[in-house]
Amino acid sequence: MRHLFLVGNMGAGKSTVGALLARRLGRPFFDLDLVVEQTTHKTIPQIFAEEGEARFREMEAHLLKQLAAHPTPSVIACGGGAILSEANRQVMRQHGWIVYLKASVETLLSRIPDATTRPLLQPDPAEKLQAIAAQREALYQQADWILPTDGKTPEQVVEPLARLIQPTPDAPLTIPVLEGQPHAYTVFLASGLRHALPQRLAEFGKPSQVVILSHPPLQQWAEPIASALNQQGIPTHTLYVPSGERFKTLRMVERIHREMTQRGVDRHSGLVVVGGGVLGDMGGFVAATYMRGIPFFQVPTTLLAQVDSSVGGKVGVDLPEGKNLVGAFYQPQAVFIDPEILTTLPARHWRNGFAEMLKYGIALHSGLWLRLKAMVAGGWLTPRRVRKTPDGWLLPIARCVQIKSELVSSDERDTQGLRALLNFGHTVGHAIERALNYRDWLHGEAIAAGMVAEAQIGVLMGITPEETLAELKHTLQQAGLPVALPPVAPETLLEAMRADKKRVGAQFHIVLLKAVGEAELVPNIPADAILEALRRCAPSSHSAGLA
Repeated sequence: MRHLFLVGNMGAGKSTVGALLARRLGRPFFDLDLVVEQTTHKTIPQIFAEEGEARFREMEAHLLKQLAAHPTPSVIACGGGAILSEANRQVMRQHGWIVYLKASVETLLSRIPDATTRPLLQPDPAEKLQAIAAQREALYQQADWILPTDGKTPEQVVEPLARLIQPTPDAPLTIPVLEGQPHAYTVFLASGLRHALPQRLAEFGKPSQVVILSHPPLQQWAEPIASALNQQGIPTHTLYVPSGERFKTLRMVERIHREMTQRGVDRHSGLVVVGGGVLGDMGGFVAATYMRGIPFFQVPTTLLAQVDSSVGGKVGVDLPEGKNLVGAFYQPQAVFIDPEILTTLPARHWRNGFAEMLKYGIALHSGLWLRLKAMVAGGWLTPRRVRKTPDGWLLPIARCVQIKSELVSSDERDTQGLRALLNFGHTVGHAIERALNYRDWLHGEAIAAGMVAEAQIGVLMGITPEETLAELKHTLQQAGLPVALPPVAPETLLEAMRADKKRVGAQFHIVLLKAVGEAELVPNIPADAILEALRRCAPSSHSAGLA
């Protein structure tokens, strides 16, 4: 368990919400501004007037450190300006989760009863608050979670916060996908959620029967679900298939289709996929194509599947010519994420999924990137071990899901180029997988090396700063992920890249980094720039293959 640091502009409701949340969670509550006043026996306006803002910030930072060292997990409401200090942000990130209570300037002003007591708002509160909010927004955006509060009562803010910090199977954290659109669904997240899965499935109506698609090593997760559904009077069958990318084929889909037909599965049946990303892709394609489409649910059992492939509705199988060349957009009815399932994964598979998490951070969100770097620095994931505490992973997993949900909701069928940003590292990564015949390296390992190669392309193109490439490589190495390509000729990889489904005609369109947390899809990348980058990322005696 960790502290919860509430940040946001003055008037965001940090103190009110924090006190209510602490009471609900049974935790101590500290208001940093009030602690400063109690320690100095002065009001904050007095401190500003007599000693200046710089002195106030020193006291604020000192007392924040003291509160962060408190042994009992607490809720801490921070002053609006605490986020300005890099040292404060590091303390908060090291000792807990940071949640930004976001509100418009109009809402903030309406919540400040007497603006004359706020030294920073003088002489024009509206103008000053607008300027302060604009100045700090980028720093607030680095929080672990952003919770809009406009038009909400404190109680309405506390409810999702409680589900965020202490989700339970009965009150899980929920993330909507495609909200308000025809194919909308919800991602549910909580430790132990698998135990409530039969009841959750029942909320979607009673199917004529259910098929659970899984792998033999996952019987411990699949069989209890099947047993509970059978006890509820829903005929349920388990169908086990071999694991591995090389089995993600049309031939395997046909085999599954035929077995479903033999078991009498009809259009009113449902499919529950209990497995990782490969099975989720293939199982979704099975559901999309069987009798022109039946409902399906995702229960991802790997970190990679939980943070990425189980959400978004891209389903498909591979051809010998390339990965995911046959597929469809077909959204699940719901996704159920239980991080306790991950505790049985070997460390290599944690790193496999962590590579995708790093992709989200380095390409799409600097705050997530900082959180993941802090986890690596804190020993949560190293080349030798992984700290598998579910509660420590749930919020970063949820942040990845939320980021992907936002992109999918804006561009469900990948027609506007927004979802393409999720492909950073994948053009080269998929080529690595194909060149290795989907053996030896896991998907995330290929994506890690692919990110380095594509960042190197960006450096050669004058788009990616050298320091961003260096930071990416350093973090990947700390996490035990490869930063060099496998021993495959650059020309072979380039040829494999030509089969990538994201290619347009004879041109290479590749996602390149502009900065940490910012990427863009760049068209018409010259083949000679790609070859040069691949050569620079070739394995060497000090940086070869897998860490």
